Amino acid sequence: MPSDIDSPLVWLRQSAVAHKNRPALVLDRMSFDYETLYARVGRMAAHYLAAGLEAERPVAVLSSRAERIAWASYVAFYCGCPLLPLDPRRPRREDLIEQCGIRQVLSDTHTMPCGPKQLPWVEDCTNQSPISPKQRSSDAVQLYIATSGTTSEPRAAMLTGTNLTASAQGSLRRLGLEAGDVWLNCLPLFHIGGFSILLRCMQAGATVLLHDGFDPARVWKDVQKRHVTHVSLVPGMLARLLDQSEDSTPPPSLRRVLIGGGRLSTALVRRAKKQRWPLCVTYGMTETASHVTLQCELDDQWCTGNSGHAVPGARLEIVDAQGELTSGVGQVRIVGPMVMAGYANADHKPGNGLSGGGFTSGDLGKLNSLGCLNVIGRSDDILVSGGVNVNPLEVEELMSDCPGVEDVAVTGRPDPIWGDRIIAVVVSSSAHERMRRWCRDNLPEPLRPRELVKVERLPRDSLGKLQRHALAALIEESQYASPSFQVTHSTPLGTRG
Repeated sequence: MPSDIDSPLVWLRQSAVAHKNRPALVLDRMSFDYETLYARVGRMAAHYLAAGLEAERPVAVLSSRAERIAWASYVAFYCGCPLLPLDPRRPRREDLIEQCGIRQVLSDTHTMPCGPKQLPWVEDCTNQSPISPKQRSSDAVQLYIATSGTTSEPRAAMLTGTNLTASAQGSLRRLGLEAGDVWLNCLPLFHIGGFSILLRCMQAGATVLLHDGFDPARVWKDVQKRHVTHVSLVPGMLARLLDQSEDSTPPPSLRRVLIGGGRLSTALVRRAKKQRWPLCVTYGMTETASHVTLQCELDDQWCTGNSGHAVPGARLEIVDAQGELTSGVGQVRIVGPMVMAGYANADHKPGNGLSGGGFTSGDLGKLNSLGCLNVIGRSDDILVSGGVNVNPLEVEELMSDCPGVEDVAVTGRPDPIWGDRIIAVVVSSSAHERMRRWCRDNLPEPLRPRELVKVERLPRDSLGKLQRHALAALIEESQYASPSFQVTHSTPLGTRG
């Protein structure tokens, strides 16, 4: 269990002693061992405090450069400042800053219109003397991180030192990350999936090989040449990496390829397994400080949604609409020390967003007799068409096999007869008539979309997660053939709705 002094600052300080000569952070043109990194962070902290940073006060960082977010994160932990890393392109970021009670911002190019003071960015701190670090207690909030959920309402999870420690330890006990291992991080650091890699490597004394975004050619090159042991990807990244590698087998040094952040298809798993890519399927969320399940070494019986057992310290429950435990399909609830303190709110009260002793995710799932989780979809995404429950994820996976379809999202609109009229929004090179025939011939009648809307791209965030709340506006916009979204006509596909 986490102790009273567990925190990212403690891990960084301990690794600076125990693993001082091991690489901690590898960037495009330079590398820092743990001892050098810790000393540099101390000097950077002194510079920022002299420039007006208030120690032990929350701070936001806005930058599109991964390197700068990483350095700002180390400094924030060193100064005892709860940190909010933000995507500078994110809408309504001022709302998140206000919710977190932040009055100071580190930003390289993005000026805040009002409110928090903006601090100058540090480039050179060689003339500064390191200051003493500011230690926060484990039960204090150390990280605010914005959710990447499917709603338009901006929210940030409050994660304490205990939350971050429990998440990192549960993951490390399953993955076996050790000092000397190299984790290639090409995920955004303002998402928990990317940020958690910094934390795991700090605790284990492992190396973060930090990329500034996902470039499949560069990732494949580094996997081959730089003794990468771990890499985290979303399904779309995996597909592009397999294309880049021309379906080659990765080197034996690569032990774990973690896949999360979206629904992984069986076709993509089969393709990766054929070339012996060491896939690990994960399930988790911002509210649980990263993944809470892990399944590696996928067998031939694996199918989409299978997410494995809970990591050590986490407990999975399935609850019905009243919050009572059920043995059937229900909402997934996570209980354990990695569950957030709550959502940031104007009153800064803990527990906001929690219920039943844990976090109820809104995802539908089922536990098998061995305790493995199968994630079915979002409870609020289920459509009811003609009295039949339709899971958009199921239709999307089936339609991904349609020739010419590059990307697809399924949603519904109110219909006076059928309840929900099923609509498929597609990125496709195929003509409507060809897709219509394919759906008629290959989809069960209740799952057939009643309309097809072609667009140039779907609304996805920087991790590739579909923003379902934006689909209705996209469909409406596409009907007027805007320059961004070219549309052909909507096509009825069946006789039921």
